[in-house]
Amino acid sequence: MKSVERKGEISSIARQWQKSFREGALVIGKMDGKDVLWHQRLGIWGCFGKTHGKGGKQRDWNAFGQRPSAFRQNLIVEINQPPSGVDTNLQAVFAHDQQGQLWLMHQGRMSIPSARVTETDFADATGITPTRVQFGNGETALYHPVTRLNVAPAVMQEGIGAFIAQCARARTAKAADGVLSANLNQAQDWERGFSPEKTGSYEVKAREAVVAERLHAEVHRSLAAELARRKVRFSNDRVGQYGPDLYTYGQTAKALFEIKSGSAANDVFAAVGQLHIYDCLLGGGYRKILVVPSGIGQAFQGPLKTLGIDTIEFVRKGRRTIFDFAELSRCLN
Repeated sequence: MKSVERKGEISSIARQWQKSFREGALVIGKMDGKDVLWHQRLGIWGCFGKTHGKGGKQRDWNAFGQRPSAFRQNLIVEINQPPSGVDTNLQAVFAHDQQGQLWLMHQGRMSIPSARVTETDFADATGITPTRVQFGNGETALYHPVTRLNVAPAVMQEGIGAFIAQCARARTAKAADGVLSANLNQAQDWERGFSPEKTGSYEVKAREAVVAERLHAEVHRSLAAELARRKVRFSNDRVGQYGPDLYTYGQTAKALFEIKSGSAANDVFAAVGQLHIYDCLLGGGYRKILVVPSGIGQAFQGPLKTLGIDTIEFVRKGRRTIFDFAELSRCLN
């Protein structure tokens, strides 16, 4: 592989990359005034902005993630190429292979709270062997292929999505100090068999305005805070394209939580399916726990118990979420 180093060529490639990523995307927010572009079919977002690097020179800042909210908090990987020349302190580079195909490459380095994912960490977690890229000054460095750029936008987007999933896997492995029960290779194989949901538009009749509270996010935040208070290690990183609410690791008992803001039949039915599927994607052996508002119908208790699913109920008092702490303790033991 040979790197692209001329400023004009890099700028042209970057513009085409951004244009291709934007195609078919939904704008779901802003970061530093720049659009956050969401691809529902892949479960990924990207944001292309600018920042200042060494010597105050302006360069591209390209951020990507999987969860379509709290973008900085849920940022998984930056893929930043130098504006010109050689700069291996940045993670990315454009490069041509021997057939002349144009690639986006990344070293595998990432920052996570209180730690850094190194090139070695990335390779160990993903099992991917990097490729050597040669620079015009005679130096070489190892990079991982992210995606081909001279392909149809949908194909390029899928390559980005697959790489983000690998990055999420490496981040989880680093955060867990290598203690991972998830069989993520198997999960990535399985998820290729899932069909994307239908896209397009359909008519929704007008309704009166209502005030919607982000209840799921509030309960999720409260549960995460309670687990942190108990010094229980947990993650909500996605498994490939799919997102368990919370799961623990490094504990005697592995726990998998699915939060529902309602306890109607459709909520419970959806949660049962999600818990069983996520348990399989994570390698199995998880205690499956449904977190629901207080007062779940007695008709569900027997079937849930038969299916091996525990329930933890909560009540809301103002902005506070109060859990059945005795039941939470039992589920974590």
